[in-house]
Amino acid sequence: MEDQLRTLAKMQALDSEIGRYKVLQQELPKQLNEIIESVEQATINMLACETVRSEIAKKQRSLEADIKTHQEQSKKYATQLSEIKNNKEYKALNSEISYLKNKISEIESQLLELMEEENAARETVVAAKAELEKAEQSKRDKEGDLRHQIEGLETKIEEVRAQRNDLARTLPVPVVKHYGNMIKNKSNQAVAFTRDGSCGACGFVIRQQTRIELQLMRKLIFCENCGRILMNRFVAVEPENTEV
Repeated sequence: MEDQLRTLAKMQALDSEIGRYKVLQQELPKQLNEIIESVEQATINMLACETVRSEIAKKQRSLEADIKTHQEQSKKYATQLSEIKNNKEYKALNSEISYLKNKISEIESQLLELMEEENAARETVVAAKAELEKAEQSKRDKEGDLRHQIEGLETKIEEVRAQRNDLARTLPVPVVKHYGNMIKNKSNQAVAFTRDGSCGACGFVIRQQTRIELQLMRKLIFCENCGRILMNRFVAVEPENTEV
């Protein structure tokens, strides 16, 4: 019977290993998606920053064009002043020139504000590009390894499962069936090692008679509460179970 117990303990260790691989099958693709999404998001952010900077530059060009137009018009009026003989017309034209100069000054103030905005926008673009480069570098560093791990997980699971099945063939069918039911229904934990006089999985206190039977190792002992296969810990067996 001790051999059977040791076999069951080894099977549990292998099933725990399979469980860890299955967790990785869930987690690694998430990590990969996060890396890919971080590059996509950084790209979107960088393009948005570039759009803002581009819009500011577009407004600057428009204002600069307005200034040029007003300056040309002002020069044209200034030339016409010398040709005007009527005082009323002279005053009217002079007023137009004054208006254009004020307008030019107004636009130049707006232009200065836009230049400050563009400088800030350029800094934002630089920061966004740095974030994109960082995300792309992380993708280059990790993507290949993650894909390799993901692709190899199923093979590892099959290899470990084959080892466990080889062990299962050495046990009586009823024992294997009970073990399989526990693995399926008890969060991948069929074997529970005792811990301080209790079931190491559910914490149920083991009766004194049952403790004696566990030491004798003459038959399979099942936890009266959770139904798992109970046994004392063997040397060099997987770390103790935690409650599920």
